[in-house]
Amino acid sequence: MELTQVRYFLTLARTLNFTRAAELCNVTQPAFSRAIQRLEEEMGGPLVFRERNATTLTALGRDLLPHLTAMAAAAEAAQALSLARRGGARPALNIGLGPGIGAAAIAPMIGEVSRLLPELSVQFIEQGPGALIEAMLEDRLDCALLPGDADMPERLNRWPLYEDCAVAVLAAAHPLAARNRLGPADIEEETILVGERCGGFAQRLEALTGRPLRQSYCHGAVSQMLDLVAAGLGMALLSARLSYAPAVAVRAFDGPALTRPIVLTALAGRPLGAAASSFVRLCRAQSFA
Repeated sequence: MELTQVRYFLTLARTLNFTRAAELCNVTQPAFSRAIQRLEEEMGGPLVFRERNATTLTALGRDLLPHLTAMAAAAEAAQALSLARRGGARPALNIGLGPGIGAAAIAPMIGEVSRLLPELSVQFIEQGPGALIEAMLEDRLDCALLPGDADMPERLNRWPLYEDCAVAVLAAAHPLAARNRLGPADIEEETILVGERCGGFAQRLEALTGRPLRQSYCHGAVSQMLDLVAAGLGMALLSARLSYAPAVAVRAFDGPALTRPIVLTALAGRPLGAAASSFVRLCRAQSFA
């Protein structure tokens, strides 16, 4: 299977028109059709239905589309990184993380960029959506992970990454740590630590159940809140995708769905550097299940 064939198929999947797709790929239609046929032979079946007035993807074509998209994106990222490496400039990647959003989910993509650009400099900025959006507008950030329900200007591109959900985090020695799952009734009498960088799960639980929680506000980073949790000063409702130390217990939370979509954002119309551009491509091609 050749990368050219993959790119031809992705263009055809987007246009659903052989003539238009061949034009966009700057190749004659017979050559374009032969490339699609060879790809179908290698994939073991037809990828498109060829009809007089319409072209549609087959079930096999639909199933392969995300995988071939990821393959093309990874190849484009590798090419951009290779060019950047030969360019000699020190590559940098500046990423914003919204409230309660960790870097664990995107670490593999950063690792791939760093593998090809060993001198890569990575900086994370943890702030609220407004401050991160302002930083992108002022060209101080390449991109940011934000809650999908944040107020964002039209100038931002946004790509869905994953659906975040809350877990209950408590001291490893807490009596409730003996349970595998917790629910709203279990934490009614517990002190819930909250802060600007928690992701708003506790507030969402109050809104959904109509029952106030016994809250204690904690200024500072999530890591500092976890130190207080480990010391037994309270428990917290935080993202399941954060990294947790053995000093705390993490338990699934049952009840109202405490979820939020997480999106990758970048300023539309402003070129990104090779490292940032490749990182965005890799994130868009990755499955975050």
